[in-house]
Order: sequence, then C-alpha cells, then structure tokens
Amino acid sequence: MEVAYMPVRSILVFLGALFCAQALAAEAAAPVERPARIRLFGQNGVALTMYTNARCEREYDEEIDASGSLSHGFRTLLGKKRRNVTIGIPETDNTRNLAARDRLMANPYYLEYPLVPGQPVMLEAQVSNNPQGWGCARRVQVAFVPEPGEDYEGDMIRDFENGVCLMAIRRVAVDGQLSPVRALPVRRACEAEPTEAVPLMVMLFEPDRLQYRSAEAGAGVEELDDDEDDIEDFEAAIAEAPILPGMTLCIVAAGDAEASPLGSRLPALLEARGTQVRVVRGDANALQAEWRLTEERPLTFPLAEYYCRSIAGY
Repeated sequence: MEVAYMPVRSILVFLGALFCAQALAAEAAAPVERPARIRLFGQNGVALTMYTNARCEREYDEEIDASGSLSHGFRTLLGKKRRNVTIGIPETDNTRNLAARDRLMANPYYLEYPLVPGQPVMLEAQVSNNPQGWGCARRVQVAFVPEPGEDYEGDMIRDFENGVCLMAIRRVAVDGQLSPVRALPVRRACEAEPTEAVPLMVMLFEPDRLQYRSAEAGAGVEELDDDEDDIEDFEAAIAEAPILPGMTLCIVAAGDAEASPLGSRLPALLEARGTQVRVVRGDANALQAEWRLTEERPLTFPLAEYYCRSIAGY
C-alpha cells in the first residue's frame, strides 16, 4: 500500500505507473487486520440465510443462501453430496464430527464466508417439521457484530423433545475451542439515523468491471463495465463526484488498472477537477492471498472498502 498527498494535476505521474508514486514521499500504513470469517452449517430440511450489514430486518446489503434443500437429498442418493467450502477457519469438534449429523439424507455440510468487521450480520433459519410433526417457529433469527480477525460458527440447534429451536453463534479460537457470542435482537424496522459522509472514494477495478462509491452520505455502490462503451458514463461520474480538497481516493486493483479502458482515463479526469486529494492504493491479489480468499469467495467491494477505510483511518 502506498499513500501520498498531491495536487490532482500531479496525479498523472502517480497513476501513470500503476498508480505508483514516483519522487513523492509515501507513508507506510499500519497492517490491516483481516476480515472476520464465519462457518455456516447446512443440511436438508434447514433453510439458512445470512444477511450482511443488516441494519434491521428490512435493510441489508446482501442476502446469502446457505441452505440445504430437497434437491440436495436426491443428489445424495446419486452419490453427489454437496462439498464443504473453507477459507481457513480452524477445525472444531463440529467439523470433525460432521458425519454424525448425516441422518435421513440430511447431507450435512459447511460453508465459510468472509465478513466485514463492525457491520451487523443477521442469520435466519426456517426448519421443516420432523416425522412426528414437531417443528420450530416459522423463522428463527439471530444477529451479531463480527470483530476484526475473529472466526465464528453459525448453526441451527434443534431439540424437538425439549422444545429448543435456536440459532447459535460461537467464536472459534485458533485451537478450535468454541465460546458463545452475545446475540443481538433483530430489529423489525430501521430507525432513522443521521449519516455523515466519510471523505473517502473507493474504486475496485476487476477484470471488465469497475465498482465504486462516492464520498457522500447515503451513496450506494455503482458499477460500470470497464470497456469503451462505458467511458462516457465514467467521465460523467468523475465530473459529478464530490471530490473535495484533502479527501482520500482509494484504488484497489489486480494488476495494471491504468491499462484498462476506464483506468486509463482516470488521470486526465482527476486532473480536470483540479483538487488536492490523498491517493492510496491496494493490491487485490495480495489481499486475496493474505485473507485466504478463493474463486468461490473472492475479494468483494465491501471487503475492499473495509481495507480502504482501515488504511485511510476511517
């Protein structure tokens, strides 16, 4: 990661060599603690869904389906069981004894996901009745706030004989030991809360795509195809973006972002704004490797934004 203050007019040199500062003083950023991670256990008969950055039941960023289903039961009969997906969370007794859950085509498995620290996560399960007709409430929910560098397990606990249906969140230690995590109530509706703009604009350059968020309160994540057809839209976006003196522009890219159609236009567009900005950059490939992300669990915009906010001090 490199960071430098400069007039936008001077940024042509900075960005012209893969946004690498030349003859400019650069400050070293403190290491960014890796994102949190969670392991979710799934099986047939349990519909498990995770909602990221869930401010309340109705407002969240992403809905992730980690469910089992009847179709997976048929796969089991054919010898095609759903495989586990891991990104490095330590083994626990629950993973070592996973086979003990495999009853009546349950087809148990687990999936691991990175989480943005500090953003609330909501888990919701819907459970089918057992053969005796016992079941859980229509929806079982729990919420918690993950911490940087921590690992978690999320699991649906069913004990029909004792009338227990709950979502359990546990912290996973480095040695695989488990400890309970304080659950938060799930709010049905979000309360109106004032939001302040953070003076940070984030850009994530991916193959054939650019995602970005402007430095203004309530701004959403915008997306453009990184090709010649979207250059005009990109030019309009930079011309209208609230680029204020002293704000931070964080660029995360794998390889030579400046060689892409939109990336190659960025220096001139910033020069035209004529405003002094602070430019920082991150290597997407390095983050992918350091955080043990995979093709199935790639570097997403929320993770890139977490990195940018950390190195920029927000």
